[in-house]
Amino acid sequence: MKTLITPAEVDRRILRLREGFPSEELPLLGVAGRILREEIRADQDFPPFDRVMMDGIAVRFSDFQAGHRSFEITGTASAGQAPKSLSPAPSSAIEVMTGAVLPIGSDCILPVEWYDIENGRAILRDDAVPQEGVFIHRQGSDHRAGEVLMKSGVRIGPVETSVAAACGYGSLRVTSRSRVSVIGTGDELVGIGEKPALGKIRQTNAPTLAASLQLASHPAMEITHAPDETEALRALLQRVFLAADIVVLTGGVSKGRRDLVPDIISELGGEEILHGVAQRPGKPMAVWKVPSGPVVFGLPGNPVSALVCLHRYVIPALTHWSGEVIVPQQVRMVRGDFAKPEGLTFFLPVTDCGDGTAQALPTANSGDFAGLLGSTGFVQVDERFAAHSSARYFPWVE
Repeated sequence: MKTLITPAEVDRRILRLREGFPSEELPLLGVAGRILREEIRADQDFPPFDRVMMDGIAVRFSDFQAGHRSFEITGTASAGQAPKSLSPAPSSAIEVMTGAVLPIGSDCILPVEWYDIENGRAILRDDAVPQEGVFIHRQGSDHRAGEVLMKSGVRIGPVETSVAAACGYGSLRVTSRSRVSVIGTGDELVGIGEKPALGKIRQTNAPTLAASLQLASHPAMEITHAPDETEALRALLQRVFLAADIVVLTGGVSKGRRDLVPDIISELGGEEILHGVAQRPGKPMAVWKVPSGPVVFGLPGNPVSALVCLHRYVIPALTHWSGEVIVPQQVRMVRGDFAKPEGLTFFLPVTDCGDGTAQALPTANSGDFAGLLGSTGFVQVDERFAAHSSARYFPWVE
């Protein structure tokens, strides 16, 4: 009988199975959710000029210090225009708009709320308290030209897109999409739109796993199903192995007479990396490496087991191979009572309370997928876990 391995050993064996995914150059508007594979440097100062931060008037602070509370407006400076020059005459002002270049010779912005206009002059209100340099975003005060603003390994979201655009990057080098296939197996499965006969159930695992992969920015290129029939399953796997980098397969990986997956993958040359993990749910999980072919994750057929194993092992592996900078592990202090199995790591569904704690939400069993409603993820409860202590947290959606 094989000795079950620990989740930590599973991580070690999986991550060494392949090199990282390749990279490609893509237009900036097509890289949201991808992993950056180059450095992004500022091509100019941020901001690139002394920038006005409030609608109002630009004046010399020395005029205010000299007692002037009335300023003659001699011009207007709007965003996008070349810089204007403030007249050297005392108490001169230029009307400015947010985003405009600070007029040459001015060092003080008086917001529109601080004055009234009378006959072309701005008359300061009694409660106005001007200060030198306030409401002026100085050139280079955020970042200097040549500074590295983003390093390789970050996931590109709206903020990263904004920074890249501001630096003039019309395209970016990013990690190529991995070719992921999701396969559900089992004679008992019927299509989602079908009415199951007695003994049949609707296929839920494959679309559920594909949804999680999509949210994790690893969309499946194919979602398919195979019956528990040797020739059909072998033909499907042969075809998929030629096209995929990663295969996520659910069902048919245990020890039953109709669990055909392990033997067929072995016949097709797949090397067994692991089969059986000291965990609940998901003990039958297996992983194979097909020579010159994909890494194959064999997840159990029970829905809770399959979803937990995907988030605990498959998505972290895809993140690693994508070159993404790994963020610190999330932990939550676990509230509530639950039964912990002896000798096994326990993956416990929880609801994140938003205050560093999580409420236990145990399901009835590993087939109780509806019992996951209301949960936000799960925690990893190891053997040394003490009641109401902290545990690693894996959210369903990052």
